[in-house]
Amino acid sequence: MALTLALNYPAAIPAGHRIEVTEFADTRPEKKRYKTLTWADPCQYPAVLDLDTGIRYMSHVHASRGGNGGFMPHPYPLVPRNDLPVSRVYQAVVKACTLVMVDAFENQHTTLLVEPVE
Repeated sequence: MALTLALNYPAAIPAGHRIEVTEFADTRPEKKRYKTLTWADPCQYPAVLDLDTGIRYMSHVHASRGGNGGFMPHPYPLVPRNDLPVSRVYQAVVKACTLVMVDAFENQHTTLLVEPVE
């Protein structure tokens, strides 16, 4: 059964590539979970590793507790922060990929249609 992944970062992964998807747990207190998640909540978006190229795609909140680095280059780590609790990891094959420019934020978002594999 195909799944749609909505990512707040660019991840141009070609159809047919195998990926590993890491979803992060929502660690907010139970009573705050009824409020809308924000872009700064790591559980809002998964991190994706393209198994065919070795390229990892993630949001800055997966890599740093601080801000997004601003306009200066920032030495982000090659893997997500180890203090983020993982809720699920699975592999899938990309069926389709779309990148959309979000003009107000000067950022690209990605939609991936994926087919999980066992």
